[in-house]
Amino acid sequence: MKNVVLTGTAMIAFATAGLAQTNTATLNQNGNAQTATQLQTGSYLQSFITQDKGTATNYGSYAATRQQSTGAAGNYAAVNQKDGSNSNRGYVTQVGGGTGNEATITQSNNSGALATAAVQVTGATSAAAVIAAKGNWAGIYQQGNGNVTTYINQSNTSYANFGEITQYGDNNRQTSIDQSSTSNNNTANIFQGTASAGVNDDRAVIVQQNFSRRNTATVTQTASSNDAFITQNNSSYDNEATVLQIGGLGSTATISQTNTRESMASVEQRRGDNEGTITQSNGSRYEQASILQLGTSSQATINQDNDYYGVASITQNGSLNKANIDQVYGGSTSGTGNTATITQDLLTTAGSRNVAYIKQGAGATLSENNTATITQEYSYNTAKLSQVGNGNTGTLSQRGDYNVIKGLTGDFAIQQGNDNTLTVTQNSGSSAPYVANIASVSQIGIGNTATITQSRN
Repeated sequence: MKNVVLTGTAMIAFATAGLAQTNTATLNQNGNAQTATQLQTGSYLQSFITQDKGTATNYGSYAATRQQSTGAAGNYAAVNQKDGSNSNRGYVTQVGGGTGNEATITQSNNSGALATAAVQVTGATSAAAVIAAKGNWAGIYQQGNGNVTTYINQSNTSYANFGEITQYGDNNRQTSIDQSSTSNNNTANIFQGTASAGVNDDRAVIVQQNFSRRNTATVTQTASSNDAFITQNNSSYDNEATVLQIGGLGSTATISQTNTRESMASVEQRRGDNEGTITQSNGSRYEQASILQLGTSSQATINQDNDYYGVASITQNGSLNKANIDQVYGGSTSGTGNTATITQDLLTTAGSRNVAYIKQGAGATLSENNTATITQEYSYNTAKLSQVGNGNTGTLSQRGDYNVIKGLTGDFAIQQGNDNTLTVTQNSGSSAPYVANIASVSQIGIGNTATITQSRN
């Protein structure tokens, strides 16, 4: 075993070669504009770097660890630049044949708090000059399978921080970035796999919640059976969340933005058998949610309950897909001025047996001026609609054979309330057999208008 402990206030470069079973390097630096680089090769590698300044602000430091594994054992690397740290850069690279690697970077607790001091950093600096001399920059790059505790912590009153994790390998299930608790203007990115090197059974988590504002979160995963979770809840405003899952089957994307305002969420899933869920509820305002799914047997769900002026859209191209949008109210909170759009099978001729479901409103005096649009092409599709309230508009369009328009649970699509408008169009297409489509609708209230058109080209 080899253990090394170094302390200092100037630039220190340290490298170990894998001459023994375990290599351990520990480096502590106190002060500003410090530089620390640790290079390790071998098995069972351990690296610890701490850069702080006691109770004072710590700024402009650079800490990097590179571990080259020559065996199957997992390695561990930790960079600590927390407690009032500004414009610091922490970086961990773990490559080679090792499995079960661990990497953590901590830049939390009043970090990135509008520093005014000059930036030194080095390591070619950048990432927009380490977020314009204010926030911190944390990056983790890993190869290998079964990595554990891959974690960036930039939480607790942090500002303008940038966290990024890139992984190549399967079964990496504990990958996360935390930028929560009164943390603003932060960016978090997690990349797992590429088009030329896909990954399977990976999991990514980004948390930016609890009075956190103007944050951006992105998860990109390539291949199959991956899971992505983004949470931006609890009085967190003007945030943006994006999940992109490409080229595989059986992946899950979940975005939660409850009790927020003016936030945006989008999910894109390519191939099939995927599941995408966006929740923007509990008094959220002016939210936007979109899900795009390409392939078969996928399910998309958008929940904007207790919202005002929410916009939700789902696009699915393929067959055997299900799309659900809920925009209803609870208690004395309204679901007013929401817009829901579902589009299925506009890019392929193979689409069929899709189901679209929109529910808007649950109280005649509280849910008003909502708009629902469902467009389905090709055959054996089902459109389900329920609008309860006043001044709502429903537009349902189906092109193909054996299509059905009905209610959420019963036989009739329903509009309950006053001054509602419902337009239904069913066209059996331009080729035989021109089988009749079915539209069953019901309006309850005063001043409602319904138009049903059934035809064939």
